[in-house]
Amino acid sequence: MYMYLFGIVLLGIVVLVHEFGHFIVARMCKVRVEIFSIGFGKPLFKKKSGDTEYRISLVPLGGYVKMLGESTSEGDDIEEKDLPFAFNTKKWWQKVLIVCAGPVFNLIFAFLVLMVVSCFMFSAPSSVLEFVSSDGAAYAAGISDGDRIIRINGDDIAVWDDIPSILAPMSESGKCENVTVEVEKAFTKEVKTYTVTPKTGSYTDPFGDTHSRCELGVVRAPREPKIFLLKEFSGLENGDVVRSVDGEKIERYYELAERIKKPFKKMTVLRGEKEISVDFPEESAEELVIAYGGLVVNEVQSGSYSEKVGVKKGDFITAVNGAEVTAPFQFYSVMGKLKEGGHVKLSLIRDKEPLDIEFNASFDETENEMTGMRDKRINWGAYFDYDPNVREFYARRSNLLTFPVRYAAKELVDVIGATFKGLAYMISGKISTKGLGGPIMIFDISKRAADAGVRYFLAIMAMISINLGLINLFPIPVLDGGYVVMYGLEGIFRQTIPQKIKEKALMVGLFLLCALMVFAIFNDFARYIPMFLNRN
Repeated sequence: MYMYLFGIVLLGIVVLVHEFGHFIVARMCKVRVEIFSIGFGKPLFKKKSGDTEYRISLVPLGGYVKMLGESTSEGDDIEEKDLPFAFNTKKWWQKVLIVCAGPVFNLIFAFLVLMVVSCFMFSAPSSVLEFVSSDGAAYAAGISDGDRIIRINGDDIAVWDDIPSILAPMSESGKCENVTVEVEKAFTKEVKTYTVTPKTGSYTDPFGDTHSRCELGVVRAPREPKIFLLKEFSGLENGDVVRSVDGEKIERYYELAERIKKPFKKMTVLRGEKEISVDFPEESAEELVIAYGGLVVNEVQSGSYSEKVGVKKGDFITAVNGAEVTAPFQFYSVMGKLKEGGHVKLSLIRDKEPLDIEFNASFDETENEMTGMRDKRINWGAYFDYDPNVREFYARRSNLLTFPVRYAAKELVDVIGATFKGLAYMISGKISTKGLGGPIMIFDISKRAADAGVRYFLAIMAMISINLGLINLFPIPVLDGGYVVMYGLEGIFRQTIPQKIKEKALMVGLFLLCALMVFAIFNDFARYIPMFLNRN
């Protein structure tokens, strides 16, 4: 039940900000606010201060501000002495300011919350190149695993996020031109400069659209020093995780690969849950031939596509369609780009012998439980024996004074853009309306974010505040945007819209809003009841 508590707290804060926007601007325009309520329905708590009664009401799915003279049914019931404080006696632009204030406060609040979120990100994954793809631009220029990028085209690189940020303008222009990359070499700490020609790659956004971008062929995917023996070596076994070599601590596979180029006499390895020490004659060092052990298949799901084509537990994957695979993400990336019916040659080692498995890709269509979008992909069902939680190296961001503002502004623009894009795609039918969620979805997302930590809870709060602000600006009667249109028209034509027309417009808007809420709640039940039943 505590899931609902997080949702109520989040919604309560976001609604409080929204209604406070209306309240404070109404007061600034000398409009009397009679009721300020968080929630709808029967008041659970109320207290009057001055002219305003403050309430916390039973249904925590919104709130409202009741202003003197706001209702179309009040007519001439307002006493003459109170007319200067009535909403309906104010100028059209004052009315617009008051109704716009709620959504605007939501956007301002989201911006401030995102600035707070950014404070959790002052330290971020460093610009150490954990993996340099052998077919990428950086590798072709001479850059290696473990090197740390310190500058690109003269601009300082402090953390990983700086790399795509500097390449972004080039990606947007569609021209991947030469860049000068300065790196600190992994083992010598020598600074070297390389000229790199980025390759044109692509990525798919959450809406299924494919975009091109300029890529260096480097990935923030640390690999633990787990080994697979390409040649038998006494004292070591497949799956051993090397902790140290001759007392020198080893944390990454690339560190191990570099260290064993020199003679060694002793290794400490983790085998299963037991740490053991292995001694070697010094001359044996040159005979150790290994590969990254995280590409060993440790599980094949029954009925999965991998089982059908013949993949077995213990297989070591080496290549797909002739392209060498040296990390799990590479394999998943290649498999994700396959087309229906495309020919696939999977190269692997089984029982110390090389083997090729050939098949034609066959896709399953699945529906995302949360978004309703339909995905076509191979139900692969084979999993690698690797550690996805290897500790990353962190560094301090540069320009910390301006980072919160830059981060908040970018996130605000991105969320607004994604909201409008998602709405346009729903209207056009490109994505399913099943992605619309109601209160249960909000409560669930709030609970998951709270479980992940304060940073994620605040980020979700900002996102919901942005969405609440934008939705309320839609030009639908009942919503703030509908009132903006009405009062704007009154200002343009310099005459008041007849009450009957207003009332009919509000009835239509109320019907549309209720229909949307019913649909969203229906989606919630359709989404969560099967998920609940499957867990039980």
